[in-house]
Amino acid sequence: MSSISDRIREFLIRRAPELRQTFRVAIATGAAYAAYKALGLPQGYWAVFTVMIVMQGSIGGTLGAATERMMGTLAGALVGGLAAAFHSHTTLGVGIALVLVTCATVWAAAIRPQLRVAPVTAAIVLLTDPAGAPVEQFVLDRIIEIGLGGLIGVLAMVLIFPARSHTLVVARSVAVLARIQRLLLSEADALERGEALVPSTEHPALRQALAAVEQTLKDADRERASRLADHRIPAAIPRTLWRVRNDLVGIGTVLREPLPAQIAPTLAPAAARLLRAQAELTARCAAALDAVTVVSRNDVPAAHLAFTETFTGLRQSGVMRALDFNAVGRAFGLAFTLDGLHRDLTDLADRIDEIATGTPERTTET
Repeated sequence: MSSISDRIREFLIRRAPELRQTFRVAIATGAAYAAYKALGLPQGYWAVFTVMIVMQGSIGGTLGAATERMMGTLAGALVGGLAAAFHSHTTLGVGIALVLVTCATVWAAAIRPQLRVAPVTAAIVLLTDPAGAPVEQFVLDRIIEIGLGGLIGVLAMVLIFPARSHTLVVARSVAVLARIQRLLLSEADALERGEALVPSTEHPALRQALAAVEQTLKDADRERASRLADHRIPAAIPRTLWRVRNDLVGIGTVLREPLPAQIAPTLAPAAARLLRAQAELTARCAAALDAVTVVSRNDVPAAHLAFTETFTGLRQSGVMRALDFNAVGRAFGLAFTLDGLHRDLTDLADRIDEIATGTPERTTET
């Protein structure tokens, strides 16, 4: 019996975000249904549909979706209403009007992506126009229904288990750092084995995860602008994460082939130790960002200094003079990208420290 209760508890904890979202949408859907029935809206089911469409995983995401849907609805309803008022009420007339409003609204949506629902709204207004009903009232009803659904969706996100975008930004950034750590360790492993680095499937997933961080940060900024919530995540965080990702790509390019035999016994161990130290720093960055504490640098500066001294020693020893142009370029490329990685991860740790200490974000990045 305790085993079953433990499984249920573990499931509830693991799936808490999904369960909270399910509860929010269910309550908001019921509220939209009750509201449109109480108001006597003729096609109030559009309020219910809107709730289901606009409710995202955070307040900022829902607010953005509701705003875009309202803008698209206003534009589409206006264009569709004008077409409904002036077409000839024949099959050919409706067809011509439909083509024209589609051209107008799709062109507008191509210029302003916020109007992406305008073509659908215009087509709905035009094709469901009831004969004999005042066009202006028909259009107004659609706007009210969509606006009601959007309002209920936003209120549900604010009042029922409020899901602030700040939490999602942190969670997604921590997930990105976990992927970065795995890539760093795989590169260190390749150096220690003296083998070529096997291309990783982590890179496409990392790009998608970074895009998700950027989008969630935009949602968090929208929350702050609307005074529905606040956050202290600087825009430098996703920018720096992208730079770290680019550093990883550069290192991976160098390690597609093993390092030249003349320098590998000396350079590879130092580079691997630096990569492992950077992987540990990445893990500490993730933990500090999640716990809102400063990042411990520990032995990272020492590992970076040791690699720099090792590379400088190789250059001064004259060993590299015996290498061909491609091998020399790869050796210098590894040193350059490792130095950039050290700089960017240090910068990331500094930005996380600023969050913990409440220091304002710098206007420029190093």
